[in-house]
Amino acid sequence: MPPFGTALAPKFFAALACMLLAVPAAAQSSKKNICTVCGEDPKVMEAAGIVNHGPFTFFQSDSAELQKHLDARDMVWLETTHFRFGSDLHPWKIPVSDKKAYLAELEELAAFFPAVDPPKVKMLDRWMRVHLMAFRMEKAYAHLQELFGYTEEQFAVLPAEEIFVSASDSTWQADLAADFLSRPKRAAGMPGWVGLGRYLGMPMKFEVLMLHYEADLLETKQHYIGHIDAHPQRWHNTWRPPNTEPVSRSMWFGFSTEADKMKHDQHVHNALLHNVTINILDGFMLYLVEAPVWLRSGFGHYMSRRNSMKYNFYDLDEGSSEQSRDAEEWKPLVRKYVTKDEAPGFSELSRMRSFGDLNFVAHLTSWSKLMFLMEHDPTAFGKWIVQLKTDPNQTNNLDAQRVAFKDNFGWTFIEADEKWAAWVLETYAVK
Repeated sequence: MPPFGTALAPKFFAALACMLLAVPAAAQSSKKNICTVCGEDPKVMEAAGIVNHGPFTFFQSDSAELQKHLDARDMVWLETTHFRFGSDLHPWKIPVSDKKAYLAELEELAAFFPAVDPPKVKMLDRWMRVHLMAFRMEKAYAHLQELFGYTEEQFAVLPAEEIFVSASDSTWQADLAADFLSRPKRAAGMPGWVGLGRYLGMPMKFEVLMLHYEADLLETKQHYIGHIDAHPQRWHNTWRPPNTEPVSRSMWFGFSTEADKMKHDQHVHNALLHNVTINILDGFMLYLVEAPVWLRSGFGHYMSRRNSMKYNFYDLDEGSSEQSRDAEEWKPLVRKYVTKDEAPGFSELSRMRSFGDLNFVAHLTSWSKLMFLMEHDPTAFGKWIVQLKTDPNQTNNLDAQRVAFKDNFGWTFIEADEKWAAWVLETYAVK
């Protein structure tokens, strides 16, 4: 797969954000283009966790401006409890071989949307595709939140988006500090940073742009962030409050199905699971401290392969060559690497500083070791992630990673390698 960027956006126009969030939650679609899933019925939308169909703040501008810039008349927009989506995905016909799996998922969706009649759905139209992706991402968000050891209620005491918007147009630090002092005490483990927001730590919701045409993604990236390519992109959106350095706003992911030859809906699903998961991990407890690169990659693989082992994504640095190897069945390969002593240890993985340092074996090993730690002690796993993301010293520094590992699992890296290898040999089949 093409490289996935992780650079920081240069700036975000806070004044524009203020204007956009002040816009009433009216549907961005025209009366002739009413959503076929929710019907834009306020009661149905509220019960399903749907906020609106735009306009809203998005990427480096807003949904209406981006759609106008692309002259994309068929784009649809959707805001949910934790996400904002823009989509130009074309209708997709469900293959006969996949109908049973889709029927089960559509029945889950129909519990919230009376207009959805699962047995009759043979084609996912534009509205169904964006609603289905939103439904899937909200489930992924809830799963990750649980893995990290937190609840929605614990994040709900943090400032709402409007607080940050207001502060961004005045005295940022002073306004947020005053708001901080007026709020209930934060949950254990949450840092005292005034910029911490409700969306697992980010001030504003996670964003996803799903385009069909390669040219549209190329134009979007070139115009808004200066990247002249159509590779899938993760991006950290920031804004510039007066007399303040750029501060975090939200995490964004955009791609083109045409550019990456994503013909199956589950290929698109996996693209979101892999990349939005990494964005969530990056933004967890605010985008100040990145988790170790092997952990970020391992998390992306974990979430996407829970859904489908057919569509894998391998993060690369900008300008790097694509991963030349791939496989659906990873467990037999990992077992082979263990028996041949070819799998990198925790210490070696912890030394890696960029996605370019991870070869195919490291990708598979990162995924397997993440699974091992998660299954061994879920509580310790969540505390370990929190420690890595809340102490500025617990980043890619090797000694700091050792400390966090020992604090939460009680193992040295060598001891953990031995336990992981034994687990692989006991649970992974040869073929």
